[in-house]
Amino acid sequence: MRTIAISVVLMNHGFLGFFVGPGLSRWEGWRAALSACAVFSIEWLFVLSGFLIGSMMIRSFETRGGWGASARDFWLRRWFRTIPNYYLFLLVNALLAWWGVEEGRFAWSFALFSQNLASAQVKPLFFAEAWSLALDEWFYFLMPLLLGLAALLTRLERRQLFWIVAGLLIGVPSVLRTVVTPSAHFFQWDDDIRRVTLMHLDATGWGVVAAILSRWHPRWWASWQGAKALLGLTLTIGAAAAMFYFMLIDWRGFAGGRFNDLALIAAPGVGIVLILPWLASQRAGVPGLRWLAARMGDYSYSVYLCHFPLMLLMVHFAKALGLDLGIHVGWMVPLWLVLVLALSALVFHIFEKPVSDLRERFTRRVQAGPFGTQPVLEPGVRRREPMVPAPSPDP
Repeated sequence: MRTIAISVVLMNHGFLGFFVGPGLSRWEGWRAALSACAVFSIEWLFVLSGFLIGSMMIRSFETRGGWGASARDFWLRRWFRTIPNYYLFLLVNALLAWWGVEEGRFAWSFALFSQNLASAQVKPLFFAEAWSLALDEWFYFLMPLLLGLAALLTRLERRQLFWIVAGLLIGVPSVLRTVVTPSAHFFQWDDDIRRVTLMHLDATGWGVVAAILSRWHPRWWASWQGAKALLGLTLTIGAAAAMFYFMLIDWRGFAGGRFNDLALIAAPGVGIVLILPWLASQRAGVPGLRWLAARMGDYSYSVYLCHFPLMLLMVHFAKALGLDLGIHVGWMVPLWLVLVLALSALVFHIFEKPVSDLRERFTRRVQAGPFGTQPVLEPGVRRREPMVPAPSPDP
């Protein structure tokens, strides 16, 4: 799913950067409708992130006992994994903007992941693709805090605490989207709703719901997997069809209105939650396919970070050399894809993985992925122990 999602992102951004941006194609009609539908690929990545991180957090809080140690391990492991690569490409984008290759300018809000926290990012856009990375970082930061606060205020079991946090992550953004003024057109919706962190945390929240179901509701997770996957696929395709229809009949006016603010953000999340039990039970029978999915899973973060700078550089130098993009775009796009994959692999093996591996010195590895029917517990940890700080041992 991650491989499919990042591939859709590349196709859509390649269309926008190599064809729409230089004026080779117009963003209207069926092209605009199809391009708008590509936003659902980011929803898949959000749900996957919530699912995997939620599973890791459940295991961490079950095996460590206390909130402090679990939260510390979680934050360190996430930040070693994501922040160095983000700052590396923040520097790259700042240099491109300084050289005039990219629009916009660096702002310190990007260093704090607050550029789109509560309102739309300032235009002209700088490091535009970073909005989703900022949303992920706030999810990583908030979820342990919400768990700790819920544990402090109540004496509930872990399962109930995680349900409360998932409900907050889903409920608060959904309510916020009901009180804002409906979007007048697609780009307003994209800027003011979809790309604003506080308006969109529910995407990762649905992934946490999937993690909870995988851990504490194994009977639901294992039953009727094919039927649930079919229902989830129908819901996802239906949301994409609705987006396509609204864009096709009035791409300037974005006829969906309030429906887009609510259903077209929630529907993909619910759909993927229904698909995940079946998907998690599948095993790739073709070794080449399994290898490709594994490599794309490894490189997907670097792919997402490097594909836009490479595209901007290629278009910039093509214009500087006086090349007619209409003639040369046929070889530029395949070359761009090859360079993206090559650079992503290079960044992953030389920088991203060595830096993230440093976390093993300070933290304990926690398994991600779906749970089986039995929980992974250390000896002496009860199955339904309230998540409260563990008492200090006697001297």
